[in-house]
Amino acid sequence: MMKKEIILSVFASLILATGCESTSTENQEATETEEVAAVSEEAENVEEVESVNVDSLVQMIDATRARIEALELPPVEVATTKLRKKLNQKWSTIHFYVENDQLVKVKTYPHAGVSARTEEFYLENGELTLVVIEDDGSGAKGKAKDQLDKMYYFNNSELVKELKSNTEAEFNQKQSDAEELQSEFAEYVELYKESLKGE
Repeated sequence: MMKKEIILSVFASLILATGCESTSTENQEATETEEVAAVSEEAENVEEVESVNVDSLVQMIDATRARIEALELPPVEVATTKLRKKLNQKWSTIHFYVENDQLVKVKTYPHAGVSARTEEFYLENGELTLVVIEDDGSGAKGKAKDQLDKMYYFNNSELVKELKSNTEAEFNQKQSDAEELQSEFAEYVELYKESLKGE
């Protein structure tokens, strides 16, 4: 929406600047018409980008998750000792899943006896697209959406949809939850890259 307002203000400025000139020849009128057409076309392109169909995007991301789960990729296990203290205390192990030399999934596991919560991060072309949080992730993998506690959908590093189970009481819903997950994910990817250097 902000891009559209910027484009429209540039358009208005162009019209004002052109209108203030003392000469109005046919060439200026042709230039004005071209500028109006260019700005209009640019505004239409911005509207198309902004109107990403979230439901379609979610369906595509869900399909990618199902495809990755069906692959049954072997995990690359990495200890969390090199992570910052908060994450090291939160997780004991992280599994990284690779398809055709490309990271497609990261799953975190808590310390034994502390919690059963897991977090799964799914990637498409190296970009984070989905985070799945299970308060009891010890069960079978690839659970249906209605069996999961929280799901965060991303597009171009922006949170586009958040789903939470009906059983959880949520009193303070924050955008910062998604930002924190993205930040932690970046640390996990760095940990994975470091583990590859040690091989």
